[in-house]
Amino acid sequence: MTKNLILTLAVALLAAACTPKKGVLKGSSGVDGAADGTLAGLSYSEGDDMSEGDIRDARFQGVPELEKVFFDYDQYNLTAEATATLRANAAWLKQHPEFQFLIEGHADERGTAEYNLALGQKRAKIVREYYVSAGVTPGSIGTISYGKERPDCTDGSEGCDRGNRRAVTLIATKKP
Repeated sequence: MTKNLILTLAVALLAAACTPKKGVLKGSSGVDGAADGTLAGLSYSEGDDMSEGDIRDARFQGVPELEKVFFDYDQYNLTAEATATLRANAAWLKQHPEFQFLIEGHADERGTAEYNLALGQKRAKIVREYYVSAGVTPGSIGTISYGKERPDCTDGSEGCDRGNRRAVTLIATKKP
């Protein structure tokens, strides 16, 4: 009985120690949350300046000046083409401090939902890191991963999958 109680307490303490801390929102949904109305796919991180409330209240949208960035299969590193795209995007972002920015990370349909959410988050994060290194204010950038949940294309071809492995930069007007 005592051993069971001690073991139960040890497991409970271990589970409590592994519970993620509440922090500042590191990502958000494109407009109103995931397809089911929740904010699934969000990750939290202490130290980012953009709050969950800032992102939830914002209406993010795409603009033609900000191009999508594409990734190789099962990768989140930036290609030379992606870097050139991000360089142009970063120049535009720096000229528009009146906006806050959201980077959506996406994956193709291969792999589990959990794996693709993690991969999409890595893709969004690497784009965010590029923007910050290029001089964009870190507190104006949030990230989210949709994994394979919001494909641009669904025909299952390699060309289609290639287009789904992307990061998208969206904008919203900052609150006064």
